[in-house]
Amino acid sequence: MSATILQFHHREAFERTVTRALAAGAGAGLVHLVTLRVGLPLPLSWLVPAAVVVACARGDKWDRVLLGGLGVLLTALPYALGMAPAWTVACSAAAAGALLVRARLNERGEEGQVAEARPTLVHFGLGAALGAGLTLAGLEVAQVFSARLLDLATPALLRVGLVGGILGLFMGLSAAAAHLALSADPVEARAEELLPRLAGDFRTLSERALALYRQCGQSLALLPREPAREELARTLARITRDAVELASEWAGVEAQLEERAQAELQAEREDLERSARASTDAVARRQLELAAASLAEEVERLGELKQRRERILARLRAEVALLERARVALLSLRSGQAQLKAAELSALARRFRALSSVQWEEGQSLDAVATQAALSVTPAVAPPPVDPLAAGTATTPSEEIPKVRES
Repeated sequence: MSATILQFHHREAFERTVTRALAAGAGAGLVHLVTLRVGLPLPLSWLVPAAVVVACARGDKWDRVLLGGLGVLLTALPYALGMAPAWTVACSAAAAGALLVRARLNERGEEGQVAEARPTLVHFGLGAALGAGLTLAGLEVAQVFSARLLDLATPALLRVGLVGGILGLFMGLSAAAAHLALSADPVEARAEELLPRLAGDFRTLSERALALYRQCGQSLALLPREPAREELARTLARITRDAVELASEWAGVEAQLEERAQAELQAEREDLERSARASTDAVARRQLELAAASLAEEVERLGELKQRRERILARLRAEVALLERARVALLSLRSGQAQLKAAELSALARRFRALSSVQWEEGQSLDAVATQAALSVTPAVAPPPVDPLAAGTATTPSEEIPKVRES
C-alpha cells in the first residue's frame, strides 16, 4: 500500500486555522451589520471568505501582505462578473480555499522541507473544491440558523456574529486540503512503503533512520529559510533514501541467511550424500551426487552473502550515525542570533555534504575491492566428466542398425 493515501498532517496547525476562521467570520458578520446601517451593504458571502484569508495569511511580512491583498481581490472578482448568485459564491469561496493552501505553503516554506507534507496543484484544486462546496453548504445552514434566531428575537449584533461565525467555520474547514498527504515527502513515503517488507536489523536501522530524518525536519523547520537549509535538507534526504533503498535490496535475502535455513541445506546435503553412497544404481548415484554438489555450492554462497550482509549493515550503521550527528548539530542551532544561525547552517550543510560523499565513495570502493578479491580467489572448477549412463545417452536401435550393417 502506498504511504501517500489520506494522511493528515499537523492537526494542531489545522485547528488554529479553523479557530482563526471562526473568529474572522464573526468579525465579518459585524462588518456586514455596520455596512447595512450606513447604507452600503456588502454581501456577507464575500466578507467572510476575504476575512478568513486575511486572518489566516502566513509567511513573512510581504507574504502576508500579498496573500491578504489577493484574498480581498480574488474573492471580490466573481461579484463583478454578473454570474448567478450560487456560482458567484462558489467561485469566490473557491479562490479563498486555494489561497488557504498557499498560506500553508508560506508557513512551512515551499523549498527545503524535510519529512513534511508538500501541497501541490492537487491540493490547490482540492482546496478550491472544498471551499466552494463547504461555503455553499454553510450558507444554507447559516440561512436556516438566521431564520430561527429571528423567530427568537435575537439581537442583531449577536445574530450576525453567529451567522458570520458559521460561514467562517465552514470556510476554515476547507483548509484541510493543505494538510492531507496526497503528495507526502518522497523520502518518507518511500521509507514507509518499504518498511513492511524489511525484517531484522535492516528494519530496525531503517526505522531509526526515518525517525532521525523526521527529527531533523522538525529542527530545520525552526531555522531561517536560507539556501543552506535547502542544501542540508537535500543532503539529509539523500542519506535517508540511500539507506532505506540499500536495506530494501536485502529484504528477500534476510530470511535465507538465517542459521536454520543454512542448517536445513546442510542436513539435506548430507542426506543426499548418504543416499548416493547407499545407492546401487550408477545413474541414480550420479544424480544424487550432482544434487549434493549443487547444495554444497548453495551453502558456500550463503556464507559469502553473510559476509556481504555484515558490510551492508556496517554501512547502514554509518549512515544512521551521520543522521544522528545531523540531529544533534541542528539542535545546537535552535538558539542564537539569526545571522549566526545562517552562518552556522551554511557551514553545517557543506560539512555534511562532504561527509556524505566521502562515506558513500568509501562504501562503494570497499565493496568493489572485497568483491574483486572474492572473485580472484575463487578456483576454477573443471567440468565433471560426462557419464553416458548419467546423461541418459543410450543408443537407440535406429543408431545401432548402421553399425551392424557396416560390420
